[in-house]
Amino acid sequence: MKRHWATTTEAGVLRGMQFMIGVHKFVGRTAFNFVLVFVMAYFFLRRTDARQSSRDYLRRVRKLYPESLQRRPIVWLSFRQFFAFGQSILDKYLAWAETPAGIKMDPDEEAMLFDFVGTGEGCLLIGSHFGNLEYSRGIAHRHPNVRINVLIYDQHAKNFAALLEQGDPESRMNLIQVTDIDFQLALSLREKVQRGEWVVIAGDRVPVGESGRVCHPEFIGDEARFPIGPYVLASLLQCKVFLLHCFQIDGAYHLGLEPFADEIVSAREERYATYEAYAQKFATALEKQVARAPLQWFNFYDFWGSNAED
Repeated sequence: MKRHWATTTEAGVLRGMQFMIGVHKFVGRTAFNFVLVFVMAYFFLRRTDARQSSRDYLRRVRKLYPESLQRRPIVWLSFRQFFAFGQSILDKYLAWAETPAGIKMDPDEEAMLFDFVGTGEGCLLIGSHFGNLEYSRGIAHRHPNVRINVLIYDQHAKNFAALLEQGDPESRMNLIQVTDIDFQLALSLREKVQRGEWVVIAGDRVPVGESGRVCHPEFIGDEARFPIGPYVLASLLQCKVFLLHCFQIDGAYHLGLEPFADEIVSAREERYATYEAYAQKFATALEKQVARAPLQWFNFYDFWGSNAED
């Protein structure tokens, strides 16, 4: 029986990164990267399942997007993916401890963001474990009237969130731990959206409490398990939906905001088909971004197998 992703991923890495954040504070980024090589080598050797999942993912990417990866052995690219994950954890912390700087946006998307903020409306943002969404705090810094609520699903994320909040306890980003999207939570989030607040949810991992609420869109050449929760939530919130991503290109973070739906509405008898269509739309958009920076994909589990116990 395959384990749920929440039981297999970042726990040990996050404990190690608490130490590494201390290294960065005292001796800087260059020394941090030097020590990180050995820290991530340890996890690379110890985490067999994560290493195998990484290699499977990279083979899929190389098959469909050979120009996206260097012509290097898969094992070397896999270690670089682990190393990029370690660097991203420090960047997550720094995005909270400092004002995010140097974030780039497409001029048209930035203008769209400015116009939408001006309406005072709330919205739902669907992100993923690709790149570094913590740099979306740049939105809150550029537009201080925007309050952002981020849904997090597992204990590892809760522990890391506590570490992040140490960096900026006054942040206008509110981290909410959930195990399932029930009616009470949806009602609370709807009230927030009606007040003009934004809600962020991951669209690429099936939460522990939602193992049966999945669909199977095509992603990087094969069917994968994606949650329908974001689209169920969107239909309950009755608000605009955007896709959110932030990843590095040539050393600079690029923040992207794409219109996804003005509102998600479906008839009862067509509900699942509607959610499935939106999940495929999300998976297609995500694949397009992942192909641009494949080593910044941070789902270290069997993504095309079983994300949850059946």
